[in-house]
Amino acid sequence: MATRSPGSVPRFTFMASLIGIDPGAHESRRFTTSDRYRQAWPQVFYNDALPKSAVLYNFGIPGATTAQALRDEVPPAIAAHPTVVTVWLNVNDLIRGVSAADYRAQLRQLVHALRRGAQTQVLVANTPDLGQLPAYRACLPNAPASGPACLIPDGLVPTPQALTAAVDAYNAAIVQAAKQEGAIVVDLHLNGAQIGQHPEWVSADGFHPSAQGYVTIAKLFEDAYRRVG
Repeated sequence: MATRSPGSVPRFTFMASLIGIDPGAHESRRFTTSDRYRQAWPQVFYNDALPKSAVLYNFGIPGATTAQALRDEVPPAIAAHPTVVTVWLNVNDLIRGVSAADYRAQLRQLVHALRRGAQTQVLVANTPDLGQLPAYRACLPNAPASGPACLIPDGLVPTPQALTAAVDAYNAAIVQAAKQEGAIVVDLHLNGAQIGQHPEWVSADGFHPSAQGYVTIAKLFEDAYRRVG
């Protein structure tokens, strides 16, 4: 765990842009579990990994890119003086066409600010294997009729090869930024194929995590946190 003075209250700050094809969707549409606050991965991580004295601050903005997080999430997060920060910001940047180079620079700036001169432990999640998601596979030729609807406009669906290359470029950028700034990478990519092997991790829309998916994400954050604790 992060070092703190005796008797101090550990402060955990959640900063994550929730995955969504529609970046403008309202938060209530983005959580597809029965209780979106108790079952969301930051709350599960907070409950399972941190002491009861910890305080949770949630600065996540649905649909936010890293650039927006730098402007709107980082200042209040720093003001909270956290000892632990979790960051999951990548899919919305990728959807909006932010280059891997620009994303890396923005992410490094964000992590640098949050680290507060190594006073804060920062956990940064990488990009899941989006090509395994049913919502993407529904957009490919010969998609199963029983699956979710394709929400990507015609002509904008990337090939599997292009999507894999984009995800790999982002994940390389995350590793580089985290190494440069002393952050810990949380592997949500899992070397591919994991999502396809665990359909119970994905909600009925084929894109967002299910309740079991949130538990899995929280466990991956917890494992990374405990390895360096």
